[in-house]
Amino acid sequence: MKKIIPLMFICLMCCTCCKTTKKAASGDMPLCQTQWNLVTIEQEALSGKSSVQPYIMFDAEGNFYGNLGCNDFQGTYYQRKQKIKLEYSGATKKLCKDMEVEKAFMKALKSEIDNFTIAGNVLILSDGSKEIMRFEGTAPTEE
Repeated sequence: MKKIIPLMFICLMCCTCCKTTKKAASGDMPLCQTQWNLVTIEQEALSGKSSVQPYIMFDAEGNFYGNLGCNDFQGTYYQRKQKIKLEYSGATKKLCKDMEVEKAFMKALKSEIDNFTIAGNVLILSDGSKEIMRFEGTAPTEE
């Protein structure tokens, strides 16, 4: 019985995310398997402030990963309908110049994000009352 409950929870989480990978009739991009490029943090535009485009991606197994602008990062997430909880695990530790965006992105990832909204190709992560980050979705690039 102790093994069945965690297994059921994992299956439920995978099924929930997998359902979001199908494009909605409205044309919204799926949460999973979309490369979400960071546009704003707390409504401050980031255009031109980083030499590498910061982004985040979510997979159907409950993991998220991406690039902070210099370093790669990863973590796990739990999602049910429009609710989401991010658990940041860590990042590589390269030193780069102009790490202002990187530090702001990492701080935002560690904040109390509990809600997400997708409208077309725009993903908004919020704490329920205020927007924390805004992303624009694209098809993932092959590396």
